[in-house]
Amino acid sequence: MNEQMFETELIQYITTGTVTNPECLAGIPEFSATGLGNKVVKTKLWKYEPDIKTTPQLWNNFKTILEQHNQNVLEHPMSEAEFNQVKKIISDLHTPYEAGQFLYGLNGVSQIEIDLDDGRHVFLTVFDQKEIGAGDTVYQVVNQIERPAVINGKMNRRFDTTLLINGLPIIQIEEKRDTHDVNEALNQMHQYIDEGQYGDIFSALQILIAMTPNNVKYMANTTSEKFNKDFAFHWQRRSDNGIVRDWKEFADSMLSIPMAHQMATNYMILDGTPNKQTLKVMRPYQVYATQEVIEGIKKVDFDFGNNKVGYIWHTTGSGKTITSFKTAWLSSRMPKVDKVVFVVDRIQLTKQTNENYRAYDPDATDQFDGIVQDTNNTTDLSRKLKSKSNGIIVTSVQKLDSLIKRKSFKTPEKNIVFIVDEAHRSTGGESFENIQKAFKHAAWVGYTGTPMFDETTKGLRTEDIFGPLLHAYTIREAIADRNVLGFKVDFETTIPEDEMKQKYLPEFYKEKYPKWSEEKIQDKINNLTMEDMDDAIEPSFYDENLDHIKLVVKDIYDKWQNRSNDGRYNALLTTHVGGGKASTPMAMMYFDEFQRVNREREEQGLFTLKVAVTFSANNTNNDSMLVTNNGLHRAMDAYYKEFGVAFTMGDVSGYTQDVISRLNKTASDGNFLDLVIVVDQLLTGFDAPELNTLYVDRT
Repeated sequence: MNEQMFETELIQYITTGTVTNPECLAGIPEFSATGLGNKVVKTKLWKYEPDIKTTPQLWNNFKTILEQHNQNVLEHPMSEAEFNQVKKIISDLHTPYEAGQFLYGLNGVSQIEIDLDDGRHVFLTVFDQKEIGAGDTVYQVVNQIERPAVINGKMNRRFDTTLLINGLPIIQIEEKRDTHDVNEALNQMHQYIDEGQYGDIFSALQILIAMTPNNVKYMANTTSEKFNKDFAFHWQRRSDNGIVRDWKEFADSMLSIPMAHQMATNYMILDGTPNKQTLKVMRPYQVYATQEVIEGIKKVDFDFGNNKVGYIWHTTGSGKTITSFKTAWLSSRMPKVDKVVFVVDRIQLTKQTNENYRAYDPDATDQFDGIVQDTNNTTDLSRKLKSKSNGIIVTSVQKLDSLIKRKSFKTPEKNIVFIVDEAHRSTGGESFENIQKAFKHAAWVGYTGTPMFDETTKGLRTEDIFGPLLHAYTIREAIADRNVLGFKVDFETTIPEDEMKQKYLPEFYKEKYPKWSEEKIQDKINNLTMEDMDDAIEPSFYDENLDHIKLVVKDIYDKWQNRSNDGRYNALLTTHVGGGKASTPMAMMYFDEFQRVNREREEQGLFTLKVAVTFSANNTNNDSMLVTNNGLHRAMDAYYKEFGVAFTMGDVSGYTQDVISRLNKTASDGNFLDLVIVVDQLLTGFDAPELNTLYVDRT
């Protein structure tokens, strides 16, 4: 099939009003595939507009639709001067992120502000997200739009297929014949971006789709310098997360109405992270999980009391923060929900989560903080739970536990949706059960990468706490899809093989198997791998062993340039001492050795590493309290000398947050860390996109 035939067939297919697989629409509220055989009739269709072939014709089409939707404020068609104001506002959307902000508007209503010739100042509605797939929303398909060169010397272009919503180009599809690679279509769109072709009315584009008959990928529109094919995703089936490669199945699933409109609005993420503003589109498993939770919340009877909606099992690294935010944000807009509370398992994670949520909140602007609220302390949490404003409260399970233990605490008479992050860690013991019992009009949703299935491990199963599994996306699926990176594991030992075989292993096996002969022991040793040998050594051999620590630190320096990609990426080193002994002395021994080596290398003119260590202060009055707290104080003093930021023992959490900002490279002064030594902190639930190595020195 050549490209022209393919394009024609695609347009015919998405404008006919039927799909071949009813499962594609399952879970979308507007549809039900039950009892409809193998065909489902859509309520709204894309309408093909064969006569629109140029940019001026696109503008005229948009003008007509805009006038139809705003007859209440426009007494006559817009003059050229009036419509030029509209064209300028849209053409001045310089990035897809700005376009996403414009399309979202204020509270989901996008408007354009202009001055009419008669002196009136009016607001014209372009989009209303409440009208997705309904109302007066207009869905059109155009093809072969002629685009003159924007940059002198570049070629004139002709776009394949464009999907318009209310007259604005929102989804761009480039097709290639079946003998071509789908990446060729992605490269073509990258070329268009670089040539400035996605400007003027095409500034509104949100989603780019590359399509061949046997493969399809989609991605969020972006700038030329941020274009990365790694962020072009396959669609997946709801039933088994299987990859969708057939173009018809993709069209049924993703290009149907209202799904295409939802993808371009509800399931886009406006990531407003300072200096990194970008537009993101959700992956299929994130969309499915969000839909399942929202449908579950719709069925909740808050007067019933404790409603267990269910839990989402999405593997670590698969983007649970985006999924949970979108769920929280959509929940907060539901009429019967008064509050949404997002619960993390550690106080240290509230700042990270709050920053992420604020960055993703489309209601947050320079003038308005948005709907995401942090909680400074338990009293602040109590006040925000009682306030009349809707929104998303970010807090910790510890603050909730402290709140319900107050004698003065009274449950707010509000319908509250609780979304619990890292549900496997947040819910141990009686405290969480008491929290659930304390709120009389609540719905509970859990997110976890490692659900508990067996009550013999850590108390209740995840299903007992939150209700049924709503959606699963496991590490096996994520690595296979390349949505999560696999792991390259290097095993290193600091004991020479000869020393192991001649000294340590014979002693180990003599003690473990006293009845074994010398010959049997030697035969066993001869058949061991290096990993087997190391497993046989007692862990206590390594505990607080300075020779071992020196060799590990030497290895880190020797291979740093390679492992860090010449310093682009940073690392964690986690260590631990078992047997009931304190964990922190080993961490401090590592820290001191890094400091010593740094001084040596500085004198020799060699590169050095910026290293910090972080662990919790010890307030237990046990035997290890003094050495732990003295070590932490010494680490904070060295941190001040390195970064010029001072912290006291009364603000260890502030110190930890500053360490995190320099590890995940969000510190405002641009002074970042190369390596952080930890014992138990930062090993889960922690985001650092440019951290690529974990050194593990523990059993």
